Amino acid sequence: MTALATQPLLDALRTYADDDLITRVEPPATGREFHLLHRDDAVEVWLIAWAPGASTGFHDHGTATTAFTVLTGSLVEHNWLGGLQLADIGPGDARAHDAGHVHDVRNVGSAPALSLHAYAPRLDAMHHYHFRGDRISLIGAEPGRD
Repeated sequence: MTALATQPLLDALRTYADDDLITRVEPPATGREFHLLHRDDAVEVWLIAWAPGASTGFHDHGTATTAFTVLTGSLVEHNWLGGLQLADIGPGDARAHDAGHVHDVRNVGSAPALSLHAYAPRLDAMHHYHFRGDRISLIGAEPGRD
């Protein structure tokens, strides 16, 4: 991923990350909750609240590049890069990926987490995958969130 593609996403995260977000969102009892903060033709920004144990499952973001940061709590990202690679992501850590990158993000901790995600162009689709240990296989697709 080039700095040219990453910079607008990181700028969007900086623009929308503020302490007020942390106080406005009550973490869900289970799963995840999504809050759309901004959408235009170039980028969209989502706040995601994670209950302990919540997971995205293996997926990609269609044609969108993506960046995200953790505001509170911690997440673990399972990246499929022809093999499985794990990344611990704590408050202030940011990750960015090209379109088509397959990963699973999980809150494996005992506390809720809050993360901020930016997509460019807008999130138009997500593809879901089954992790089979040494490979992944496509399960299906869904349109982007409204």
